[in-house]
Amino acid sequence: MIILGDLQLGHKDLDTWKPGPNSAGGVSVQIIFQNDTQKTIKYVYFDVVPYNAVKDAQRCTISGKTKAELSFTGPIEPGAVCRNIYWENIWYNRTITTLDLVMVEVLYMDGSSEKLTGANIKYGDPPGCYIATAVYGSYDCPQVWTLRRFRDHTLAASWYGRTFLHAYYAVSPTLVKWFGRTAWFQKLWRGPLDRLVARLRDEGVADTPYQDREW
Repeated sequence: MIILGDLQLGHKDLDTWKPGPNSAGGVSVQIIFQNDTQKTIKYVYFDVVPYNAVKDAQRCTISGKTKAELSFTGPIEPGAVCRNIYWENIWYNRTITTLDLVMVEVLYMDGSSEKLTGANIKYGDPPGCYIATAVYGSYDCPQVWTLRRFRDHTLAASWYGRTFLHAYYAVSPTLVKWFGRTAWFQKLWRGPLDRLVARLRDEGVADTPYQDREW
């Protein structure tokens, strides 16, 4: 099956993911998940329902639809983490505050499939650059590519860097889970991360697409 790391509603503002509808009332959906099987995934389908603050299901004011049927096309290799999964303006409705994932269907390259609902949908914490991803809205964007290179080729090269990374990965998932979608948390970290990214780029650390190094 797949492990769902996060399900967010919000919108893109430049290169940052922000909670809540955009200025036109558009609500976008972002999902993080990991292929927790030994098989390659061909397609994944997600059924998502939006709710207001008192847990009443909501409709799009333009299309009238409630449930969104979202799809993502692989291939997704075994163990791979998909982070930059994003569907724009699924609903237009300013009262939407929460989402519920009601069904996940996975189709594999070997022709097999599985459908998950309710308690059978597994949630967890796929590995990643948690705080930077929360601030910049994606695991795959220029700023995070720069930071991931710094992590893998500088911090991971020394014992004290590895000690820092182990402590970071022990603490940051909880911080992001509690506060990652709040404006104050993103504002708190945005300045220091922007300055670090700028310094690393000045030192020659690239901001092009990057595949994580195992360490």
